[in-house]
Parts: sequence; C-alpha cells; structure tokens
Amino acid sequence: MIQDKKIALLIDAENITSKYGAIIFREVAKYGTATYRRIYGDFVNSRNINWTQADFSKFSLTPVQQYSYTVGKNSSDITMVIDAMDILYSGNVDMFCIVTSDSDYTKLVTRLREAGLSIIGMGETKTPRALKAACEKFIPLDSIFKTENKTAEKKSAKTDSKQVKTEKTADKSDKTDEVKEKPARGRKVKEEPKTDKGETENESEPDTATPIEDIIATICNTILPDLETDSGWANLADVGNRLTKLYSDFDPRTYGYDKLSRLVRARDEFEVDKKPGENHTSIYYVRIADNYRKKQQ
Repeated sequence: MIQDKKIALLIDAENITSKYGAIIFREVAKYGTATYRRIYGDFVNSRNINWTQADFSKFSLTPVQQYSYTVGKNSSDITMVIDAMDILYSGNVDMFCIVTSDSDYTKLVTRLREAGLSIIGMGETKTPRALKAACEKFIPLDSIFKTENKTAEKKSAKTDSKQVKTEKTADKSDKTDEVKEKPARGRKVKEEPKTDKGETENESEPDTATPIEDIIATICNTILPDLETDSGWANLADVGNRLTKLYSDFDPRTYGYDKLSRLVRARDEFEVDKKPGENHTSIYYVRIADNYRKKQQ
C-alpha cells in the first residue's frame, strides 16, 4: 500500500453526494495526505448539489464556484480539468484522487497517468468502465456505503434483541404487549432505500462492476498458476495486488466482503491458510481446492 504521499483530492460535487464524505477521506488516508482538497460545482444555482458550508468546514474542503452558463451542462468539468493540470505542473503532489462517476474525466485521468502520477478514482459502481480502467485504483463508494450500513443494521438488531430480552425478563406481564405493538426504544423503523432525489431506489438497476465469476475465473486460471509455489500456495496479498492491476475497479466490498480473505474463504474454489506474521499480524495463503481442481480436469 502506498503511504505518505501528497495527494490532490478533486471532487465533482455535481456528480458525487455529501453522504460519501467520510468514506472519501477515510479511503484517501490509506494512501497519504490530501494536501489539495477542492470541490467543484455551481453551489449557488444547482439543485443537484447537496454539499453545504458545514461539509466544507468538516472536511476542510475548498469550494470552487463555477456558474452554469448553459442549462443541463455540468459546469465544473473544465474548471476541474484546468486546476488538475495546474497542480500537475506545480510538481507539489505525488498522486491525484478524482472523485466522480462522470466518464468525461477519462481523458484527464489518462493524461495524469502519462505524466507518471498514480491516480485513484472514486465514484459509484455505475461509473463507465472506461474511467474505471483509466485509474490505477477505482474505489466504489456506494458499495462501501451499503456494506457499512448493513454492518450497522446488524449491530443495531443485536442491541435491540438484547434490549427486548432484558425488558421481557424484568416484567413479562406488563411489557410483552408493548414490545409487540411498537419497536423497542432506539430501534429504527426500516424504510425503503431512497435515492438522492427522494425516489425509491431501483434494485434491478444493472451493476457495472466486474462480475464475481470473472474475478474468480481470473484468480484460478491466471493469477494462481503464476504466483503459486511448488506446494500450490500463493500469498493472498500478492493475489490482491495482481487483481487490482488487472481490474482497477476490484474491491471486495463491492461483493459484500470487507476483506479479500473473507471473499475467498466463502468460495468453494479455494482453500485458505492463515499463518502468524510480524507484530501480531496474520499472513494468508490461498490455493485452488482439490475438489475444484478435479472438476476442471
């Protein structure tokens, strides 16, 4: 993992909502320090922007106001591109993080990579594949957001369950009916997921993420045969690095797993071995399962 890099963080506010703010900065921190923190859009007139002054202060963002001269056009595109090139020629950064789902920035990302800089892309899974492929690493914000929400819901459900049991034990006769009639104190009533425009999210909308079966096939047929030792085992970290090079949009959180080790453990195609590493860390090794290998013969 790249560390201690000076990063230029440029956010397209007309394309990315503020609900991803915490995730964006948490992911950037894994690679280095965001020395430039700029966010672009028509903050005066655009109805598509929900970033506020409070968000700018919270994340120490510098808003760059760009008025829309034509209705229906994204006003921030050219301004963000000009700033990116100025920052590039200043020589003050080692890496760029472009936060958008707009494929119009593909050429910008390509140009920055040609200059020898690393490029992280962040956006939603609907982002066109051309932009994902142009980035060295593409991080799916909506997948992370959904995974974190599911984890929070599970923890909340466990807490509610314990609370209900405690209340029943304390006074079964008086509180049984109350528990049935309304949610326990602190419990959130489940609602239909909403889009940023307030409409019900369409769960059947096609996902442009690389299909999981393609990922598994690549690991089995391309990566493991190249990385495995004589015993058939390969370091899982090396597998992950190779996957990222082949699929810039690969992230285990896209498929519901917070770590690659948990993803491969859940698959019948692999066997996983865990060994102790330095400083109380763990090293994972993976190989093709014997049963799967026999099926392929």
